[in-house]
Amino acid sequence: MPSDGSSIDQQLFAMAGLHPPSEESFERFFRTWFELEFFPGMSKALQKELVSRARSKGFLSGLSSQVKKWAMANTDARLQSDAWCSYFEQNAPPRFRAFGCVRTAAVNLGSQVAPCWVTFWGLPDAQGARWVVPPWTSTSPDISAVVDELDGRGGMAA
Repeated sequence: MPSDGSSIDQQLFAMAGLHPPSEESFERFFRTWFELEFFPGMSKALQKELVSRARSKGFLSGLSSQVKKWAMANTDARLQSDAWCSYFEQNAPPRFRAFGCVRTAAVNLGSQVAPCWVTFWGLPDAQGARWVVPPWTSTSPDISAVVDELDGRGGMAA
């Protein structure tokens, strides 16, 4: 059962000097992880999806996908990563839970129709927090569903 921050288990860990990582430490970790670990693969999948859409649609619809693909190819990767990270943070903010001295943060990196929930584990360490993604966790969202959701919202306002 998750604790609310005042349970006996957290009090015992706190007496031993072990505190769950802060939510702010996750936000810093997540932005770095997103840019360096997650976004390079997502970017390739997005480009592949846009090429596929451009080929399968009529001229005008395909032109829209071609413009999006061109924009991605000619925009700084860090800027794209920041925009996508902000999109996910705004549309599916992390859900935090604490278990003793461990905090989890669950983030949906997919769409609402085809979610891709990724749970990060925060552990106390000498610097205050160490966040990890368990190796069995899938971080491969349905990119087609993400693009459909974004199109349905009228684009990205990041």
